[in-house]
Amino acid sequence: MTLIVFEAQLEMDKFKPAMFMMSGLIVIGAHYALTDPNGFQYFLHAQSETKEELFGLIAFMAFMWMVVELLNERNVFTALNGYLMRKGLGARGMFWATGALSALLSPFLNNITTAMIFGKTVKSISVHQRYTHVALCNIVVASNSGVWFLGTSTSLMVVLAGKISIAGLLLLIPSALIGWLLFAATLHLFYLRKLDGERLIHRAEQSETALKPGGAGLAVVGLVSIVGAVLCNILLKVSIEFAIGIALGMVALYAWLLMHRGIELPWQDQLQKVEWNALLFFIGIITSVSALNHVGWLTYISQLFELMSPTAVNMILGVASGVMDNVPVEAAALMSNPQLGLDQWALNALMVGIGGSLTVVGSAAGVMAMSLDKSYSFGVHLKFLPAILVNFFGSLGVWYLQFQVFGLY
Repeated sequence: MTLIVFEAQLEMDKFKPAMFMMSGLIVIGAHYALTDPNGFQYFLHAQSETKEELFGLIAFMAFMWMVVELLNERNVFTALNGYLMRKGLGARGMFWATGALSALLSPFLNNITTAMIFGKTVKSISVHQRYTHVALCNIVVASNSGVWFLGTSTSLMVVLAGKISIAGLLLLIPSALIGWLLFAATLHLFYLRKLDGERLIHRAEQSETALKPGGAGLAVVGLVSIVGAVLCNILLKVSIEFAIGIALGMVALYAWLLMHRGIELPWQDQLQKVEWNALLFFIGIITSVSALNHVGWLTYISQLFELMSPTAVNMILGVASGVMDNVPVEAAALMSNPQLGLDQWALNALMVGIGGSLTVVGSAAGVMAMSLDKSYSFGVHLKFLPAILVNFFGSLGVWYLQFQVFGLY
């Protein structure tokens, strides 16, 4: 993790130390070989569960990447840029537009897909590195605010565990959106305004922003395939990797239909553009944290519920999710099975979800931002920590007023 933090200074791609972190499996295997050979059966079971989780995650991320690359090839994002800029939006307007769209769409597209889409939008128009960093930070925090539906994996985990319903998640709309608005206003006031007077964005020519044939239909097919895959997984219990296979079939059939209309859609070429370094980073992080969970380190998180108030513990879990992957953090909370009410499970989903914004490696959206812009590093993200804390405590404050003071749930 230390090497990842200083990846920019070391000029080392973050996936390399992340993959090396998997060597913790060797330590566990050596321990069982030397002290308890019977423990191998539990070790193999833990690895099997991790592989199953990772396969679904990587398949989902690769498909998302392919769809976004296809939309990019059809000029969907540049057309969106052109539309927004024709509306008279400058650098400030694009900052607010991309942030607002990320906050509103991430609950349905998930945070990594949303960060990918609007991160590409920012990258395509920005000509100023500092503006790129500010806009990407805004998109990361906005994407992670999708906790009020199924925009983050932790929200999905809480729902699937039966701790809260989808209707219960919708109660988090005020907390999530107001928290993002407070953050964006802070980011604008203290960071974006300092860039006034400088050329920040590139205004593309009309010919550059024209939507290619089939682009609009592809956007619809892509959205339907993504949402359909998620719904099949949640409602029909179809494994996500199989659901993604069906979704891929939909996109491939649409490409075939366009081909018979004389429109070439190189969908297989776009699959090859998947950022495998980012996927390897996820594999390393999740596997290494699962190893920590196997040897018992994460049980200390679950024991906190017995020592402190649930509100304080959920805040701590939110901070912890900014340091390590939020999936094992949420898993530890769920495995401890504390007797919490709807208000505290809602807070748990909120804190662990938005807590991933505290560091750039704490959420899939942050990792995506680093993949899209190599200069957006751990250290760059930390420069915006004061504004991110406004989001964290602002959302917490709104939750407290809604659930604890007014009892609106």
